[in-house]
Amino acid sequence: MKKIVFTFLVLITAVAQAASVDSILDFHLTKQFDSSIDNGGKVEVSRYGAELRLQYGVTEDDDLQLRFQHQRDDWNFSGTTGLGSDDPWDLVTTIDLALQWTHQLREKTQIFGGPIIKWSSDSGASQSDSKVLGGIIGFTQLYSDTLVFGGGIGVIETLEDDDRLFPILVLDWKLSDELTLTSDLTTRYGSQLGVELVWKPLDDWSLGAGISYDYSRFRLDDSGYAPGGVGEATSLPLHVRATYRPSSNVTITVLGGVVLSGELSAFDNVGATLQTENYESAGTIGILARITF
Repeated sequence: MKKIVFTFLVLITAVAQAASVDSILDFHLTKQFDSSIDNGGKVEVSRYGAELRLQYGVTEDDDLQLRFQHQRDDWNFSGTTGLGSDDPWDLVTTIDLALQWTHQLREKTQIFGGPIIKWSSDSGASQSDSKVLGGIIGFTQLYSDTLVFGGGIGVIETLEDDDRLFPILVLDWKLSDELTLTSDLTTRYGSQLGVELVWKPLDDWSLGAGISYDYSRFRLDDSGYAPGGVGEATSLPLHVRATYRPSSNVTITVLGGVVLSGELSAFDNVGATLQTENYESAGTIGILARITF
């Protein structure tokens, strides 16, 4: 894995030196407060990480985007019964690398696609057994000066299960001069997909409210609850946020919200289900920062 990551970072550095590159660096820190698990115990999670995106204009009709994301999810299970007592995982580290090519097919139509490489594992797990490969393909269409809409499909390998298909939504709908509905989530991190309604009352401020789907699947350690097995966490986060732009290339966002439909699953090393449990709605807060250069 280190060799692949090093090669990718060298490629990122080379692209960053190009004159026509646009760079975005995102940081995030969020806290999901403790919530009761249906079969016993409680769970909470803190998440932090960074993502670097580089957009390079290869030709007048072709753009190349490189993305590198590093994230840690610090899970805390507690209690004397159920999944809380089993404590199936703790610190999950995810490294996500992606390359996306976008081509201007016609005046108002673009197509895009590219590969994905991801590692996601609990502390103590074998990183070599946590790698998955995938890719995406899709299109966007400019319907008017106020509406861009598109979609696509992605596929990625799933640890100890069949390959996973997932939809891709591209939406930028300007409802008024100050109001936009978009799929480009300001609060996006990890593997979240969703939509957000954005209100921009002032040049330096914007407010947003949105819903997303959060999914993660990762290799468990070699000696814990399910040695060499797999963990999975899904949820539907709802958020409200406020973003301030103190300078032309820096934004700071604070958010609050609630996580709905949380589900936790543990599987053994051949994919057989050991437990699947829901947990109650949980409050969440966070702070994010973006630097463009």
